[in-house]
Amino acid sequence: MKLNSRIKSLIKDAALKHAKNLKIDKTSNLHLHEEILTAGEKLGTAAFEVTLDRDTALVFVDNAPICNWAHPCEYHLYDAGTAKLYQKVLASLPPSQMDLHGKDKTAFHEPVKLVNTKIRRKAWKKRLPAITNGPSASPGQRYAILFAGHANNRHTNDLEFLYRSLIDDYGFTAANIHVLNHDGTVNYYGATIPIGKWPGNNTAYRMQVTGAGTRAGFQAAVNAIAGVIKPEDFLFIHTNNHGGGPCDGYNDYCMFQYDVNENWIPYYVNDFISDMSVLPKFEVLMVMMEQCRSGGFINPIINNSPAKWTHVATAVSANDYSLGGADFDPFAEDWIAGIHGSYPDGTGLKQTVDTNNDGRISATEAFNYANAVHQYDGTIHRYCPPPNGTPLRYGDTPTASESPANVGSYIFLGLPAHDLYLRDNLLDHGREPLIDGGISCSPDIIVFNQELLDPEATLATTAAQQSDSLGNAVEYGQDNFIYLRVQNRGTQATSGTARLFWTNPSALPTPGSWTEITSPGSPIAIPSVAPNDMKIAGPIIWRKADIPGQGHYCFIGLINSGSDPAPNPATIHTIDDYYNFIRQSNNATWRNFDVVDLFVNSMTSLDFSIQGWPRTQLTADLMIDLTTLPSNVQVKLKILKRLSSTATLQGATLIATSATYQQFQLTAGEQVFLRNMNLRTSDCSQASLEITTPPQMPDGNYRLAVSEIIGGREMGRVTRMLAVGNYRYMGNGSTLEIHLADCSWAEKISPRHKRAYGDLDKALKHGFDGCRYCLPEFSKD
Repeated sequence: MKLNSRIKSLIKDAALKHAKNLKIDKTSNLHLHEEILTAGEKLGTAAFEVTLDRDTALVFVDNAPICNWAHPCEYHLYDAGTAKLYQKVLASLPPSQMDLHGKDKTAFHEPVKLVNTKIRRKAWKKRLPAITNGPSASPGQRYAILFAGHANNRHTNDLEFLYRSLIDDYGFTAANIHVLNHDGTVNYYGATIPIGKWPGNNTAYRMQVTGAGTRAGFQAAVNAIAGVIKPEDFLFIHTNNHGGGPCDGYNDYCMFQYDVNENWIPYYVNDFISDMSVLPKFEVLMVMMEQCRSGGFINPIINNSPAKWTHVATAVSANDYSLGGADFDPFAEDWIAGIHGSYPDGTGLKQTVDTNNDGRISATEAFNYANAVHQYDGTIHRYCPPPNGTPLRYGDTPTASESPANVGSYIFLGLPAHDLYLRDNLLDHGREPLIDGGISCSPDIIVFNQELLDPEATLATTAAQQSDSLGNAVEYGQDNFIYLRVQNRGTQATSGTARLFWTNPSALPTPGSWTEITSPGSPIAIPSVAPNDMKIAGPIIWRKADIPGQGHYCFIGLINSGSDPAPNPATIHTIDDYYNFIRQSNNATWRNFDVVDLFVNSMTSLDFSIQGWPRTQLTADLMIDLTTLPSNVQVKLKILKRLSSTATLQGATLIATSATYQQFQLTAGEQVFLRNMNLRTSDCSQASLEITTPPQMPDGNYRLAVSEIIGGREMGRVTRMLAVGNYRYMGNGSTLEIHLADCSWAEKISPRHKRAYGDLDKALKHGFDGCRYCLPEFSKD
């Protein structure tokens, strides 16, 4: 039953007078519910309800009309027969009985209007011209979920702005964007049906809504992505509507789902995290949230993210309420304008977003822009209901976090036009800085002893691209041919040039030890590489006269293309410069990785340098990774006593010592450490591993690596693969005789002197003489 006109008039007058007495008449909006609420009816939401003890007229007092929900409000209860106020109830959400956009509600006192962000921006005195070509489209698989559950016009409009930016500016495919809005259409609460035009530029809505803004809708979207996302892929999530928290009467932080009856159904943060748990491991998760209390989602997302890199930006901290606007939410609109280059109506930005001028907008830069221009004056208007009494501030309190530290500067929705790269390891997808794996085992610098007739057929097949053990060891006394596999992450076909350097194996090959390989036509031309494609550059010819001697070598490759120049070795002045040179640039890589053929019950050695830094004393850890070796493999380390005597040992036992050196038995199957070695300035000391394979060792490839770690950062790595197998020929390193592996004389060779060869010509070239019993035709005796 509806209230009669006399009672309504009395209640309105009393409510306005009461608001003036409370001094909230200029900061709060008043609404009258037109229907009589009957005795025994429950008033409120699922999180907070009060049972009415009489027929009641409701005046709803909105104490923060400029904010999204939840936020402080009051239910003023009047006797429906006498128009007398009998109870005030503090709350955080409108009651479920009050459709804020329907015919049963009358707003009779509205001193506060939602922010018109377009009008607010007119006050900005300085404005950058609208950017039309700042962001670049990004290739590859990138996915997005855009969620607005309990949506008003501003929330749906934000989604449309973001959808257009992802499609138009960043090259996302519509099939990879899951738009979860309201009831599964482009509508929203209070919308005129059919929906009108998007107020951003007065054009039709373009976003393709794929599901409802409900938990079930989010679960369907994240499950669909989980089935296709790969380890190197990217996921962007945006949530936008209303939110609540413990201070608002909810068990935890939440946002709200769509409900046909406009009930406030929470979608709790723990449920959100649980639903995301179906995602496999992938590279990058980027999140932007607009709802009230959204900061309460930050730590749960960071702590449970399936991505190797995660950046989360929110409109407010966990304790605050986000601003709403007449057509757009201010924080979301500013953030999206930052990545788009202009506001929805085409007007430019207040200040520069791309602060490092690299042509890309990072997650950090987008957040910093929105944070710099957000509306906030710090005023505390009033407090929300018990138990916490959180202050209600005027304006947003943008908050962001990331893991690991500083990755937000390297997270982009798009990529530059030119981005050729060399992989640092097989897990590397060209992202800067490097996310996974070692920095000294590039699969894309490949040495051959003979020039390839068809490099593409040998090196560019799908199987070949997934191998880092192609090619040969450097052969002394002849020309060697070095090829580079170059890929393009950019948006345009790009050519470039390449330079290659060599140095002796070292766990920290400082630039002073690099020597450039100057080949005819240096630097070597890189052919045009299409986006998402790979091409072979080279060969770079390392002439026999320039190879200093037999042994193993480390290579450093640098590539240059278009607007993506190679880093300059001359800029390396500090150890931090050195670390960043490789890890933060995909234009530079190392290969400090060799394959050694071995028989069982034989011995090989790995010699390497431990280096310091000019004019700097350092403390370093030596990490020896033996995790792939069977436990019965014998591994010994010989190292300068002055280094090992100050070190703390893990997995190493001292077995011999002299005035200069110490020798340690190392535990195979584990990572072994010598921690806190003291390095002199410009230190360069030699160390050696001696590896003996047992008779029972299965055939196969076994990797071991030595890394130098300074300040918790891996500065370099020497990697050796032991290719254990039944080779056709066995050489005697002492007598320089080569035998068939099943020759009776081969059985007498000690493990220390066994040499494995699959190619007799190579053994003969290395100075071996054929056995007069099994290979008499190659014997000189």
